[in-house]
Amino acid sequence: MSSRVQISMSNFLRLTLFLPYFAFITCIILTVFKDIEKSTRTHCKVSNFLPSISAITAGFEPQRFIWRVSFGLNSIIRYLIGYLQLQRLLNRHHIASREFYILIQKINSSIHFLELTFLLVLTYVSSNEIKLIHQCGFIGFMICSLLHMLCTILIDYYWPRTKTTCFNDREKFIRAKRLKWFIYNIISFFISLYFFFRHNYFCEPYIYSMYCFFEYFVILTNISYHSVIREEWDQEEGQIQFFY
Repeated sequence: MSSRVQISMSNFLRLTLFLPYFAFITCIILTVFKDIEKSTRTHCKVSNFLPSISAITAGFEPQRFIWRVSFGLNSIIRYLIGYLQLQRLLNRHHIASREFYILIQKINSSIHFLELTFLLVLTYVSSNEIKLIHQCGFIGFMICSLLHMLCTILIDYYWPRTKTTCFNDREKFIRAKRLKWFIYNIISFFISLYFFFRHNYFCEPYIYSMYCFFEYFVILTNISYHSVIREEWDQEEGQIQFFY
């Protein structure tokens, strides 16, 4: 005889926020207090005070275990939420040019699923193991992440609706919040790139730590961007059922 467990969508979405924040904060604190000297070494051999995420998750325990388990579980949940969100978007009846809209939403969701897949590659193949695959995972993750954010925002702001339907205040708040986190994310990313290349070319003290600092912001703003989905689902009494 099968049994089932019901979880409210609100609690399910909270779990997707808790896992990455928990892994991020815990791993940084453990590394700063336990492995700071080893984790901040680079080929330049200059002083630094912050470790990169790649360094944290590459060769230090229990950080690597915490990071991989947390983001592995989180990815499973996000695949499911991505699918549910796609079905929700495809059921909108006030959208103009519905056939083309459906195609664009499916393409955008595919980009999001690629983002999650590249994140798994980045998580489970460290720079100490196979550096090329790790680098490809990072590049693929950033391209898909930024592209998915941009496509979602463009659809939110510019996709035509039927004349009888306008944006309500809640929708305006949600799309403004998405735009804000996207802008923060892309600015943080390009600033981190600046410090990364400056460190590699000039080998100045503490510049690599500035790269790490803005890398943290890239991660946090990415998590915050995807957390906006809670605002869309808060008023809906949906539940997820697991059978066993």
